[in-house]
Amino acid sequence: MKLSNIQVGKRYSKALYEVAEEQNSIEEILEDLKSLKQVYEENPSLSFALAGRSISRTEKLKVLETLKSQFGELMQDFLSLVFDNNRMDCIVEMADAFIEKYDEANVIVEATVTTTIELEDAQAKTLESVIKKRFSVNKVNLTKIVDPSIIGGVIIRVGDQVVDGSLVKRFNDIKKTLLVNN
Repeated sequence: MKLSNIQVGKRYSKALYEVAEEQNSIEEILEDLKSLKQVYEENPSLSFALAGRSISRTEKLKVLETLKSQFGELMQDFLSLVFDNNRMDCIVEMADAFIEKYDEANVIVEATVTTTIELEDAQAKTLESVIKKRFSVNKVNLTKIVDPSIIGGVIIRVGDQVVDGSLVKRFNDIKKTLLVNN
């Protein structure tokens, strides 16, 4: 049975995390993976070029060497291993799994806050501290979204939990109540 890219990403990232932990270079690898993920996302054809059959292995090695040159020794070795095992198409999944493991180990959450207007820095800091306290975490990576369609209020999403304090939700709740009572 063939493994999905997500399964492959989790396995490789777990091994990389363990080695990085042994070498006290988790932070460095984290930054390298974030950078590599960004390169992959900005150049979608890179995955196809390194994993596909459209270019020769020699050409792929040239591209890989250029890619590896910006990273430290551990990351270079990791990329060589991934390339040798024909898994270059799973780099984004590996990066995501590593980041997820790092966040879990350091009690960090990703939170999305949707408002009708752009939040000021002080408001964002207040929301971060509320989320830290509510979810018992050390750090919050806050993504701010502006969506005028919620009319007012705020929607906070942390993982699979949603706190919806938008006016649209309140209006819909009132509407349901009126419809049920009639």
